[in-house]
Amino acid sequence: MSKTAIATAYLIDDDSITLELMSGIVEPIGVEPVCFESAEAFLDAYTPRPCECVITDMRMPGVSGLQLHKVLQQRYPVPPPLIIVTGYAEVSAAVEAMKQGAFDFVEKPINGHQFLEKLQAALSLSRQLHQKRMDLSTREARIALLTPKEQEVLQAVLDGLPSKDIAHKLNLSVRTVENHRARIMEKLRVNSAMELMRDFMQLAASR
Repeated sequence: MSKTAIATAYLIDDDSITLELMSGIVEPIGVEPVCFESAEAFLDAYTPRPCECVITDMRMPGVSGLQLHKVLQQRYPVPPPLIIVTGYAEVSAAVEAMKQGAFDFVEKPINGHQFLEKLQAALSLSRQLHQKRMDLSTREARIALLTPKEQEVLQAVLDGLPSKDIAHKLNLSVRTVENHRARIMEKLRVNSAMELMRDFMQLAASR
């Protein structure tokens, strides 16, 4: 993380005392607490940041912590790390959420040392996720530069067709297909069909 970047902890709980407690834990280590009393308010305000973590109570009026986790996964190709704050009786549900992609959970009453350890681990992961988010954005921007015909050729390449078959399918000459392929490689900044396939598999997996 650069010196100018700020680590952010989005704290979500319908109990103001718990929000104050968590804010008091994160501020001394230089993490900016951004507090919300509902998941809905958080979702309305949220914009991804380079170094971030969402910490949410499991049970809240309206959208619960588990539901919030699902919404973030649906809305964002690279969702932020999410830590669930839970009571002892709900630990099994929190563990299940981790199997579905939640980063971790902490039990109430909150242990400050344990809380910070998990927060810092989540923030470390977030920096990697931000780079992945930037890479995906760059790839999508490059794809947008392709002409409609280049996109047709690209799809045929991804389908594993050789240039001769692509030419027959699209009613083009083999040389024209090769020219399209060369421009596609140049615009997407890849050196081979294998590299092209790898990038698109990563892109598809993120959606």
